[in-house]
Amino acid sequence: MVEAEKYMWRCIELAKRGLGYVNPNPLVGCVIVKDGFVISEGWHVSYGQNHAERMAILNVLDPQELEGCDLYVNLEPCSHFGKTPPCADLIVTSKFRRVFIGYGDPNPLVSGAGIQRLREHGIEVFENILVDECLELNRFFYTFHTKKRPFVTLKWAETSNQLIAPMPLERIQISGEDTAKITHALRAQHSAILVGVSTWEIDKPKLNNRLVEGPSPLKMVLDPQLRGTYKESDSPLIVFNTHRNECVNQIEYIQTSEDKLVQGIFDFMVSRQLNSIMVEGGARTLQTFIDEGVVDEIHTYTGKQQLFHNGIKSPLHTFKIHQTQELEFDTYRIYKPQ
Repeated sequence: MVEAEKYMWRCIELAKRGLGYVNPNPLVGCVIVKDGFVISEGWHVSYGQNHAERMAILNVLDPQELEGCDLYVNLEPCSHFGKTPPCADLIVTSKFRRVFIGYGDPNPLVSGAGIQRLREHGIEVFENILVDECLELNRFFYTFHTKKRPFVTLKWAETSNQLIAPMPLERIQISGEDTAKITHALRAQHSAILVGVSTWEIDKPKLNNRLVEGPSPLKMVLDPQLRGTYKESDSPLIVFNTHRNECVNQIEYIQTSEDKLVQGIFDFMVSRQLNSIMVEGGARTLQTFIDEGVVDEIHTYTGKQQLFHNGIKSPLHTFKIHQTQELEFDTYRIYKPQ
């Protein structure tokens, strides 16, 4: 299966080109091979456009050239009508000989039906190739369909003595400038971004990814008692609170119950097909998600220069360090569950 893994790695590389653009769809890349040579490639460019398999197939000018070819794709081909027709049907009519798949689609609309359709028409199917890598690529999509909630990423900056903010509270830059592009690239991958009302009032964050290409996430604020100030917004803003449902210009107030704040956020996101959320603070908001046991990934910047001795402690968690990178002014760490 060495050859299959080689082409699957290429599928993953191609799929990453859709980062930030395909939500709530998965990231998918496709490679078509004939007699040991790649004759076409494709990837899902953005939501609503052709899926990777269709793009790769349509790139071949002579359809007869596809007969007997092998197709590699990191996710099971779809078998239902959505924004585009089923890819499984197109693969069948194109008369492919074999199809190699990273892993099965967890979406109940597919969930094995695509593979079954291929096999029913005599196509040999090989599954579970680089499955861990393929799952990691589409961890947002997989979490959304298996756990019925968005993938949750937390991000914060802290001092070397694990303080996230000074007391008294004021806006202060803990991390260096070299972290900004990393943060904005991370934002671009997520469907939504959330802060608590204190962060909204004190830091007045723009919550966009202006330093990198790609769509900005939907801005959201957790403000149970409506303490924040919300002026007319130039982009949609969601305010979760316990008092009212109302839409004023582009500001949408969503009422949730005090004892189910996180679930209320999740219910809203599932209803809007938002499959990932990046939570950026403050400490109480971050800790709330940790205590609920719904966090999938944590990103932190530990400053090497900024230091104060009276402040708010960083959130407490038991996650394991997955990756460490030394930046000029900070140590960047990614944590994942034990």
